[in-house]
Amino acid sequence: MNISKKIVINLIQDVATPHNNVLIKQFLERDNVEIKLWYAVSKNERLYQWSQDITHEHLPAVIYGQNLNLSFLYYCLTHSHERFVIVGWMNINTRLLHLLFFFLRRSFNHWTDLPSPTEEGRTLKQKILRRIAYLFLRYSNSKIFGVGKMTLDCFRVWGFPEHRLVNLPIFVNVDEDIHLYRSRRSELHQQFNVPEHGFLLSAGSRLIYEKGYDLLIESISKLTLELRGKIKLVIVGSGEELPVLKQQVKSLQLDTQVQFHNWMNISDFKFLIANSDIFFHPARFDSYGGTTLGMALEVVVIGSTGAGAAVDRIEHGINGFLYEPSDTKTLSDHIEKLLNDESARKRIAFAGRVTALKWTPTRGVDILVEHSV
Repeated sequence: MNISKKIVINLIQDVATPHNNVLIKQFLERDNVEIKLWYAVSKNERLYQWSQDITHEHLPAVIYGQNLNLSFLYYCLTHSHERFVIVGWMNINTRLLHLLFFFLRRSFNHWTDLPSPTEEGRTLKQKILRRIAYLFLRYSNSKIFGVGKMTLDCFRVWGFPEHRLVNLPIFVNVDEDIHLYRSRRSELHQQFNVPEHGFLLSAGSRLIYEKGYDLLIESISKLTLELRGKIKLVIVGSGEELPVLKQQVKSLQLDTQVQFHNWMNISDFKFLIANSDIFFHPARFDSYGGTTLGMALEVVVIGSTGAGAAVDRIEHGINGFLYEPSDTKTLSDHIEKLLNDESARKRIAFAGRVTALKWTPTRGVDILVEHSV
């Protein structure tokens, strides 16, 4: 009898994230694949403040730590029959592992989002080391799993051969019960004090300059006075820009229209998005981001061309709207057009949902199993 051998994939990350957990859950439904999880930390409160522990959500994970861990490296080097998918290289262990695999000519997989296009703030030493790192990666025996088309285009420009590049975006659940989410519409309108017969708008991520929330707030100030009085924009997240954004809201006299909310658990965040009339992805630069979540929940997404997921998924005017990040007037015009046309909102939201259904988490598992080495 010919029994197929089980594929073992070691997924090595810095910290657990809800979107990667969506993918991990799908692996558990495959009899021919075993997934092993490795994290540098059990939780990173500087980046995320999830209200629930997601590190061991689907199966026990190994915390290999941020300091040098020889046992972890030894395991990776001695289990050559297993596959290793390394998400970035943010700590000493993953950096050393890349080097060891390079010098030993071992096959491995590097999963990355779009590297920051700017070197602003980096020292000369950091710039040199960064370029050397990508040079090592280019000449290693690795597959590059890029998060979206923008990431793959970047690696093509850097001279990475096409046969080593694979599109593996961020995945979200697409089998949500939309009607269940929408059943809380009145409750959420009341919770966030949405004006009667008004509109709930939402956005959320780390509140840092690159995410462009100041530009979103500026666009709200450019809406007509009548329309401005009908909206409530809820921005979810925390970060260094929060005091600046609050001051901006105050100076533009948008205290009634714009509300900030700390990190929610992923379920509550989905309820907010699903009951929004528009979800925004306004980044100056975002490797991927929340566009996919909005589309999966059948909500119109307006995303900037600086947001990887928006560029990846949105066909302008068909299943969402795109605009240049700094063009707040165009963003404001898109908002007015959508809020004044309910049928357009429904049509575009439905088209976005159709797009989302083409990128199920199961497809992500298929990509990794087929293309990883």
